[in-house]
Amino acid sequence: MKRYLVLLAVAACQNALDQRLAIVDDTRVLAIASQPAEVKPGAQVAYSVLVASPAGPVAALPAWYLCTAPKPPTEADAVSTGCFDDASALVAIDPSSATVPADACMQFGPDVPPGGFRPRDPDPTGGYYQPVRADLAGAALSFGFTRITCDLANAPVQVSEDYLNLYVANANPTLAIATPPTVAAGSAIALVASWQPADAETYLDYDPVSETLVTRREAMHVSWYATGGALPVDASEIDEDDLSTSVSTTWTAPASPGTVYLWFVLRDSRGGVATASATVAVQ
Repeated sequence: MKRYLVLLAVAACQNALDQRLAIVDDTRVLAIASQPAEVKPGAQVAYSVLVASPAGPVAALPAWYLCTAPKPPTEADAVSTGCFDDASALVAIDPSSATVPADACMQFGPDVPPGGFRPRDPDPTGGYYQPVRADLAGAALSFGFTRITCDLANAPVQVSEDYLNLYVANANPTLAIATPPTVAAGSAIALVASWQPADAETYLDYDPVSETLVTRREAMHVSWYATGGALPVDASEIDEDDLSTSVSTTWTAPASPGTVYLWFVLRDSRGGVATASATVAVQ
């Protein structure tokens, strides 16, 4: 069976993240970030990756591919099976300068695609995503996403025009962390992840019931990782109605002295990603 990890761009799709993944006990891709976080089809993006291992950060870089296979409605995974095993659906890219395909809104968005597939459904924030695949030796096959700006589907003409003129593409958030450099063995330490108020951006979303555009605010989602000790949760979330600009959890340091590596991944609900790391000496 193939091992793979889908690094969902959308925090709203990750509410059930309590999967006991917080302790890093193997080489793992923790995050794939797209810069910019959202683009129109045909635009260029740059990709970066955060890789962790029990021994600390991993400098090795993966091979990168854009997946061009649309996901049939009958498939439940976030990406099509073609992204795994169909070589013709994979386009090798330079992660420093990749071009999102011009037909991305047809393959992954609301435009009517070829091949008898129906248009894709948006995520809870009205977004659509171009998958990117990262192949790293010794780690599970991993996927990230670039949000693509597409036209509204099934909306009145004037509403569609207003959306086109007023919608502001998502930007990656910023992330600041607070961790002590040295801790006592077995001690309980507060880990704090914070962001700027503007990082939880407001954005336009289409309400199909009222057929109007509504203003919403991004939810924020932080995943916690450590190479040792214990974390009570794998992730913490601030929903879109909460104006908080930080979240915290308690990390219990290992009972024995040594070095522990910590990683933090912040995701906004429109696919933006920010990461941070820290090294802590346990004495």
